[in-house]
Amino acid sequence: MSNTKIPKVKFALITGSTSWGLRIPEDIDEQGVKVVARDLSFATPWGETGEWKLLEFDAKLTADGNARRVLCVFSHGWPQDQIDHGASRRVFWVLREAGVERVLTGSTIGSLNKGILERDFVIASDIIELTQTAYSLLPGRFGYDCSGKQLFCPVCAKIVEDVARSLWPADARVYGHSAGLVAGHSWGPRLQSPAEANAYRSLGADIINHSLAPEATLAREIGVCFANVSFVTAPYLNYFTPANIKVLGADTQRTLAPIASRIALRSIARFPEGAQCLCSGLRSSQPSTNGERR
Repeated sequence: MSNTKIPKVKFALITGSTSWGLRIPEDIDEQGVKVVARDLSFATPWGETGEWKLLEFDAKLTADGNARRVLCVFSHGWPQDQIDHGASRRVFWVLREAGVERVLTGSTIGSLNKGILERDFVIASDIIELTQTAYSLLPGRFGYDCSGKQLFCPVCAKIVEDVARSLWPADARVYGHSAGLVAGHSWGPRLQSPAEANAYRSLGADIINHSLAPEATLAREIGVCFANVSFVTAPYLNYFTPANIKVLGADTQRTLAPIASRIALRSIARFPEGAQCLCSGLRSSQPSTNGERR
């Protein structure tokens, strides 16, 4: 078992399918960002979590003008040799132990809204996740009350939106936090059936994927700000085409991954330090007396 000490940092980047095929940050020519340590793994109460890097951002890039270190984990912490839905719990346990305050995640998405097209960039503002407690980090039912409001930090989301508007291709759109778009959750790895796509859409989901919602819930449970970098690879109508037509658009991920990865790096460099929002206060302690009389 790994005995690597978890570094103390305030920021974390969770890469995902928005960066598949690329080494982050090595394959993105972003001056002032370097890898301090790589191939890190950490022991957690549920086993090891691997594929971590420690990044450093030059002071000229950051919001506060100080050099900044960022923990970065590959593809949501998912093992490459098995399907493991509990991987995110191990990732966020590490982030809690590291003292992280702000988390940025990257993931491609499917559209459940006819107006949100392939290649559009989407920052979510809410989730639909009906199985949230299976991989909780909370210490039982009596310690904390976690609000479901403002699961995506509006301060961090606005920074991501501003960076995205400066870099995203002009022939696609950028939807910010204020658009109020809702991310539905499906564990995957199978893509949604036509009936499932209609069901999630009827519940109010505008987009869907396999990682955003569990990570948003875990971010709330450890009291941190959370935002996403996402773009559409599965347009709504593709769920209903004949079976010989793929749901995922051709080459969309490959062509947009370098841009999305740059947006992620520039955004997390610009995230502020210190309380700028309500996020940390939306996890509140419950009275100790709740569990004392039994």
